[in-house]
Amino acid sequence: MFSNKIIRAALPAVLLLCTLTGPTSARERKQWTEKQAWEWEKKTGVIIGFNQPESPYPGMTNIQLLEKAKELGFNSVRFWLKGATAEEQAAYIRKMADEAEQFGMTISPVLSIQRKLFRDKENEQENLKKAEEAIKTIVRPFANDPRIVLWDVWNEPSFKAGDPETIRELEWIEKVVHWCREENLCQPITASIIWDPDSKADVSSPTWEKRRQVEAMMDLHNFHSYDCARNFGAEIAYTVDRIRKISNRPIVCTEAMIRVNGSTVQRTLPVFAKEHIHVYLWGLYNNDWNWSVKWGRSTYDPFEPMFHDFLWADGDAYDAREFPYIRNFRFWDKGEDLDPGIPVTDRWGHERVWRRMAGAGLVKGYADSKHLTSLPGAYNSIRIKVNFKEYRGLATDQRSGFHERFERTLSQAADRGMTVLPVLLTDDDLYATPEELGEFIKDMVGRYYDNQTILAWDLYWHPGEKATDRAKVEQAIETAFTYARNQYPNQPVFMTPFVAVEDFPEDFNYRVALIHGTRNGWNKLTYGGVSDADLVYKIWSLSDVTAFSTEQPAPEAGWLLSICYRFGRPIFCTSFHGESETDQLEILDLFRKSHVYWFTDNLIPERNVARFHFTPIITKH
Repeated sequence: MFSNKIIRAALPAVLLLCTLTGPTSARERKQWTEKQAWEWEKKTGVIIGFNQPESPYPGMTNIQLLEKAKELGFNSVRFWLKGATAEEQAAYIRKMADEAEQFGMTISPVLSIQRKLFRDKENEQENLKKAEEAIKTIVRPFANDPRIVLWDVWNEPSFKAGDPETIRELEWIEKVVHWCREENLCQPITASIIWDPDSKADVSSPTWEKRRQVEAMMDLHNFHSYDCARNFGAEIAYTVDRIRKISNRPIVCTEAMIRVNGSTVQRTLPVFAKEHIHVYLWGLYNNDWNWSVKWGRSTYDPFEPMFHDFLWADGDAYDAREFPYIRNFRFWDKGEDLDPGIPVTDRWGHERVWRRMAGAGLVKGYADSKHLTSLPGAYNSIRIKVNFKEYRGLATDQRSGFHERFERTLSQAADRGMTVLPVLLTDDDLYATPEELGEFIKDMVGRYYDNQTILAWDLYWHPGEKATDRAKVEQAIETAFTYARNQYPNQPVFMTPFVAVEDFPEDFNYRVALIHGTRNGWNKLTYGGVSDADLVYKIWSLSDVTAFSTEQPAPEAGWLLSICYRFGRPIFCTSFHGESETDQLEILDLFRKSHVYWFTDNLIPERNVARFHFTPIITKH
């Protein structure tokens, strides 16, 4: 049972709601007014919940799981009822309420016992009576329980315009709402009717109108959305606008968050914070329900990124950057915008990018695509500059030839067992508008987002090297990362900044200069054009991998490499130049020890390329 202390604290508000709602007949309370609904929100506070507690292995208790959820910042849990009978399901609600109460969490039960009866169309009237009895048996004991924050009485009814079965299911939902009202529930009654992004739907159809009418019966609006980032948020904006046109009530998104289309925690929660929408994200631990892969895919096969869930089975975070967003979730004030933006939020975490590069293996590349077909076999990657000027000069319907040529390069590389590193922009392309640059990035990355021959995307080579307008360079950097990340590619995205190291005197001991406690590093870096330390740091802080290029000898190249190493990410040298074989071997030795994926702009003897390998990083006590 829930504690008398909590009952006493919450009962006056509950009784007030019951008094205000009042019955429409001897038994049934009215739908809440909009005013009552907003009073509920004021009393409840902001909901940041998760869906369906499931343990990662049979020995973990629900208490342990809820304790972890509370630690991560969740304050409510939505779940489907367990048990074959209505009595067993009511007992499960009580158990969940008792356990969640220990951690100050509320619960949101999802009713589903009626769905099986609904599917049996031959005994409609008899099944309606059974469903009514079951629903009332489940909800009656909790009519005044403040630990239940809302009831979701029907999860995701099917919807198909012009389908009689859609109308029939909506009519069943209407009946369930009335049955719950007859028990005079003092919690809001909702149903997750709106769950499909349907911006192209026929809103004039009778089925659409019926759906709108049933949604209008609810005390609160409740919907699902896994499209908070798609098309720069256009899908979620349409859904929210559509809901608010029905009535002005609090909104709860009872299912959200997948990573494969960019609708991550970091993109989802800012949308809901701005729009004042309560939310239940999906999952917690990676578990036997296999929610960690997209719908229709098997976890028998490897996957990346994790689809739902927040924790690996051992409790380690999939992406620890998500939890501050959960713990600090609140509704923003009018005009407030705390969203750091896609370039920041959708940067890959360290673990993900290391897994990607571990799969890629050694990268021993050449920085000139003209030699693709004649490169010695020891090379396994090629860096190519994609011609934006040619692309821009073609009408949209004339770009098929452009893509065919690019795909021919990919095919030639794949036939030789090689990967490709495309470079999309340079300062030479800054004559175009940001919109044109963005559309080019979007087209290229979106079209080839899952092509395994593409190693990564170098979005912008040497920003600021030739440009004179610093603001334009910064705008192009922001545009490129924004449009690339909105395509949620399976390859890392990065930029190679324009930075070098001052030439060292012959007697300069560069290793000693970097000994523990000796203040050195950035002070030896040099820049050109409009590049500077701030621009370089910004590029490295937004990139999935840390990249540099160098035409300098090994001591200076190693100094720059040591600074890249501080970012803790895979390191790409997208171009280096050794004047002699000795110079080349010295630089390759640096790359071998620091695990650098490299591209050279002058041919290295094949024997040296073939011998190149990574050595383990070992530190003595």
